[in-house]
Amino acid sequence: MKSKQYKYSVFALFISLAGFAQRPEPAPKQTSPIAITGATLHTAAGQVLPSTTLVFENGVITAIGGAVPQGAKVIEATGSHVYPGFILVNNSLGLVEISSTKATVDFTESNGLVPEVRTLIAFNTDSHVIPTVRSNGVLLTQPVMERGLLSGTSSIMQLDGWNWQDAVVREDNVLHMNWPPIYRLTDETRNKLLNERRENELLELKSLFQRAKAYEKNSGYKEFKLESIQPLFTGEKILFTSVSGPNEALEVIKFSKDHGVKRTVLLGDASLSSILDEIKASGFPLIVTNPHSLPHNASASPRLPYQFAKMVADKGILHGLDYSARKDFSDSRNLPFLAGTTAAYGLDKEKALQSITLNLAKMLGIDKTHGSLEVGKSATLFISSGDALDQLTNQVTNAFIDGRAIELQNHQTRLYERYKEKYDENE
Repeated sequence: MKSKQYKYSVFALFISLAGFAQRPEPAPKQTSPIAITGATLHTAAGQVLPSTTLVFENGVITAIGGAVPQGAKVIEATGSHVYPGFILVNNSLGLVEISSTKATVDFTESNGLVPEVRTLIAFNTDSHVIPTVRSNGVLLTQPVMERGLLSGTSSIMQLDGWNWQDAVVREDNVLHMNWPPIYRLTDETRNKLLNERRENELLELKSLFQRAKAYEKNSGYKEFKLESIQPLFTGEKILFTSVSGPNEALEVIKFSKDHGVKRTVLLGDASLSSILDEIKASGFPLIVTNPHSLPHNASASPRLPYQFAKMVADKGILHGLDYSARKDFSDSRNLPFLAGTTAAYGLDKEKALQSITLNLAKMLGIDKTHGSLEVGKSATLFISSGDALDQLTNQVTNAFIDGRAIELQNHQTRLYERYKEKYDENE
């Protein structure tokens, strides 16, 4: 009898833990109008609107200001703030669950030239990390491969869906390139070897782009690599290129123009501060990577990584932010606080907000539907009781993706409530 009771107890414990670990299921479609009243709207389009009503219906913002429509569900949010959903780019979120378990890792390839690999179909909407990330207002993401010269094609995904077909916002619209670094090692033999390898990689890359330009789809010979590159020449696909320094960035600018790439976005850190005029002249947007990092050399100011976004903005360069420390997903929930750091070091607060919303939407080609609070755009937004760019006061109370009210509970919040209750009892 005792053995039987023990088995039932173990089974009940297993079921309890399984339920505790489950991620929230996707939210149902919006069925009635919703009006948020009394809140300050941070539109990310240049306006901050205090005590303004925002209405959305069928997943689309229908009114900003004015009266509450009849029959609308009202969310009274006086003293709170409404923001467009933050966009996480250049990150492995949804492609990795447990880094040390290979079966859950889908963001690496052995071949360095894989433009035809699509992260879209590997995106895991059941990831237990996703609910944790969106609890800070991150509602859109761009899952990318970790490394490789041409590291695959990414899509824009929303962070709520039953599968990747439900989650996709813009399909296969960005090709990723990691420009080979110039080596400057003290070991002359190794330095020569690595730079010779680099030259061979660049020759291979140039050859691939030239072949893609000459490739004809209906010739009877199908080449997936070339078909994946070809949309760069028409502007249907955007080239995101990561660079490790100023000389590499200048090489990319020349490469893109020489090969007729219509839309190129640079990704780099504060080491690019010496060539901002050249980047401005190129017309290329810049995604500032790793603002929370050490200076790139011993003579640089320790504040430079924090100040760099303001320097870029002051030049009039369209800029965004990413959380791309080796594209690691684990701290990506802190994306809004990177923007907060750039604001603390001189960037206008609303421009800092744009760097993780509208600016990125423009670079990704989704600014007609996402990135700001404007009539006609997707109701992908959230309410915070505090400043969403401030780690101490940000508290997301409601979030919506295409008007669907998403569940904000996650593994971390459940643990917090569980142990908070335990220790409150002991006080």
